[in-house]
Amino acid sequence: MKKLLLGVCLTAIFVFASCASSAPAFVYDAETPADQMSFLWVPNYVKVTQFGDKAVAWVAPQLSPGPVKVGLPSGEFTLIIETVPNLDGTYTTGVPRVSGQSYTKYFEMGKGYQLILKNGEIALIDL
Repeated sequence: MKKLLLGVCLTAIFVFASCASSAPAFVYDAETPADQMSFLWVPNYVKVTQFGDKAVAWVAPQLSPGPVKVGLPSGEFTLIIETVPNLDGTYTTGVPRVSGQSYTKYFEMGKGYQLILKNGEIALIDL
């Protein structure tokens, strides 16, 4: 009986954790319904400092197992990024040091985008 109860509790924890992880870590405009957003995944070596005309601070935690999900409105926006040092002040090997690098993109409703390291540069790709 105890094993069954433990199994049910662990299953519930994993289900709730997976639901929580699918929600965006950051949302540009809380008034935008989730079904009308596009999504951007931001890794822990990049910080988005501006989106459109608004200053932001979107970055995955240093010990994060993956990028964080950001909910965005649809439309054409410019985002500005910078690279982030590791906890010890060094930079991730192979990641170029950038500050103020901008990307202008039309973010389509329901679509996903990601900042990644590609051929020694930080690229914004469609998913």
